[in-house]
Amino acid sequence: MSHPQPILFNNEWSISTSHGSILASEGDRRQEYETGLGTHHLPEMIFDKTTLKIVHIKKKLEIIFNAFDALKHVDMYNNIEQIPKVSMSDVWTKSRSKDRELDYVKPYDWTYTTRYQGTLCSSNEHAWRVEATNQQLDLEKLKRQEPILFYDELTLYDDELADNGTSNLTLKIRCMPSGYFVLLRYFLRVDGVLFRCFDTRYHYEVGNCYVLREYIERESPVSSLKPEFQSTSDINAVITQLKINKHQLEKLFFEETTK
Repeated sequence: MSHPQPILFNNEWSISTSHGSILASEGDRRQEYETGLGTHHLPEMIFDKTTLKIVHIKKKLEIIFNAFDALKHVDMYNNIEQIPKVSMSDVWTKSRSKDRELDYVKPYDWTYTTRYQGTLCSSNEHAWRVEATNQQLDLEKLKRQEPILFYDELTLYDDELADNGTSNLTLKIRCMPSGYFVLLRYFLRVDGVLFRCFDTRYHYEVGNCYVLREYIERESPVSSLKPEFQSTSDINAVITQLKINKHQLEKLFFEETTK
């Protein structure tokens, strides 16, 4: 469900979502993407107008999620040797190059892997203060049954990798009386080759002067997983089996604190 008109949460936050159609294969907006990102290679489905915006009203600080900013974090032409291969990868990557000669000779990250964690925007008078922390997300508290004041699911981009798997970036947000929770998830499945999942979680609890942010990178080759997980469509089940390569915790302060 779209909420283009901001919803007031706890008289402190303004939260809004919007859902848009798929970016056209041609046109001015497509050209803006290609020029801004420096590539002609884009996911099959980009939901250009789909956004989530969380605003701290008093400080005018924002947390924004959108496809363009996410794709800016795709390392398109570097670390090519780390990109997973499938038997037909060279053939189909060339077929999707739109006959641009330069793209034929330049390999690219056809998985569209992004380490995007959201866009933090500051006001003229205030800025987010980001600090590393050891404080963990209270998952048990998040599992408690509470009234859902607001909920939405969004897809920023999606690609079926020429029927060799899937690559997508999705969002979920829910607001409860105790606070709000956001999950931004990049998920990659290359059939018979690899699973990859990069999760960013935001959790705000009413009364705190900060938002807790957790970032986790997980990845494992399919061959290392138990047979029951190698071809399952249960993404949540697979993710628990993947190796954690990075775990980062931060506090995003919107109010000054006394040390």
